[in-house]
Amino acid sequence: MNTTRRNFLLGPCALFFLESALAADCVDAKPLRFALIPKKNTETQLIEYRPLIEVLEKILERRVVIVHATSYGAVVEGLLAGSIDLAELGPASYAQAKAQDTHITAFASFSQLSGPHTKSGSHYRSLLIVRRDKGFDSIASLRNARVSLVDPASTSGYLLPRQAITQLTQIPLERYFGRITFAGSHDRAIQTVQKGIVDAAFVSSNRLDEALRRNTLRPDEVKILWESSPISYDPFVYRGQLCQPLIDKIKQAFFLNNANLQAMFRSLNMEGFARVSDDNYREIREIYAARL
Repeated sequence: MNTTRRNFLLGPCALFFLESALAADCVDAKPLRFALIPKKNTETQLIEYRPLIEVLEKILERRVVIVHATSYGAVVEGLLAGSIDLAELGPASYAQAKAQDTHITAFASFSQLSGPHTKSGSHYRSLLIVRRDKGFDSIASLRNARVSLVDPASTSGYLLPRQAITQLTQIPLERYFGRITFAGSHDRAIQTVQKGIVDAAFVSSNRLDEALRRNTLRPDEVKILWESSPISYDPFVYRGQLCQPLIDKIKQAFFLNNANLQAMFRSLNMEGFARVSDDNYREIREIYAARL
């Protein structure tokens, strides 16, 4: 018995209705829900990002609601659950989110001005810091010491230090140090070293630079015992279920030459926004995948 294989070709009308049906499934988020990983004090972040929020509201013609997140993981969970539409993640938390939902898209990052420990551009480093007056002079001198990490989903405050310590000592980070705590933010990790609560901390170079710039840390107060290779700066991402016209307007808010954002850039020691894609974070995604 012969069978006939049929190929169905969609005409212009059918394509129109198919595209309309697909568009109807997208989310035109009103209000737009925006979240930030807690790199520092949440209220400080909100004040600093207020100009960006106002530009988004103007261009999107809708309210932007800030979702308060207590951890990096909470932002990832919100994106996956659909309760967050737009977010600033760290490279590792982006890798975590992307591994579970490939539609989450990185599109922008800050381009920063140079600082004492960070070169200009869209990269930073993970640093291991100690108090200068405590006598620590190498990773070996920190064997069984008290160490502060930032968050289990932090790139410079956990993922890369965990990889580096294992490679350098042949001992897992969790066993190399005597006591490990999670500070919750880079600023608090720096403070735990200052106050002698821990012997050392892994933090990002740009957060250390900001502490120096704001005079909450003296240049002679800490020293650096290790630094990582350059890391692509934190991505802004949107969930892929958003409607394309909304996505286009979000990008317009970030990349439009808007004078209203200049004060925010100056406050953060940033030059502006840079366009990024998933390729900028491929190495971090591979490191994250290898530890699973």
